[in-house]
Amino acid sequence: MAEEKRLSPEEKAKALKMLIIFAAAAFALLVLDFASKWLVQAFAGDNPIPVIPNFFYITKSYNTAVAFSWGSSIPVVPRRIINITISLVMSAGIIWYWIKNNDDFSNWDRACAMLLASGAIGNLIDRAFYWNAITGFDGVIDFLQFYLGGGPGAPVNWVNPFADFNFADAYLTVGVVMLIVLFIVDFVKHPEPDELEVDPRLVEEARRQLEEEQAQAANSEEAVEEKPTEDPVAEEGEANE
Repeated sequence: MAEEKRLSPEEKAKALKMLIIFAAAAFALLVLDFASKWLVQAFAGDNPIPVIPNFFYITKSYNTAVAFSWGSSIPVVPRRIINITISLVMSAGIIWYWIKNNDDFSNWDRACAMLLASGAIGNLIDRAFYWNAITGFDGVIDFLQFYLGGGPGAPVNWVNPFADFNFADAYLTVGVVMLIVLFIVDFVKHPEPDELEVDPRLVEEARRQLEEEQAQAANSEEAVEEKPTEDPVAEEGEANE
């Protein structure tokens, strides 16, 4: 196993400082998501508000499913319980992993964790607390509406309209794309692990073979040293006889 990276006190202090900075940025993004939804809820009517005609509109809607209304065929209460559970597990997992690995994170890693955490928590709040009995409406507030195929007057297809979403959805999307890019970049830079885990049985076999070879070499040397040398004087006497 690779040894854990040891940081100096100065490096640990710097890593903690960056954790606080990016956590504060994540909180600011969360506030932006929360405030934008309630501004739309308070001031946007039922009719779309054109920001860029035939391309971008503010369209208030409520989503009790997930992205692109997946899961809308499931009954409302079980569907929302499932979504709340997913958002809760995702939020807790991201925060735990971020804090646990912060010392080894680059600022790109922290930016990715910041986006994923703020997006997951933002939609968790909506799914957990925005019920008709409490707020007068159900589900996540979506309001960013894009048309990529000509606008409301053009034929409806898979990009026209595209999808209703909010800032939390955008955070999650950008965070996931960034995570994929970071994985690819890391793989390109480090195609092989720094240290390979070797089967201890292979190590033991190699050690045993090395010892056998060394023993055979030692025995060969001893045999050469013990071999009697011929006496040239005796050989000459024998020849004269």
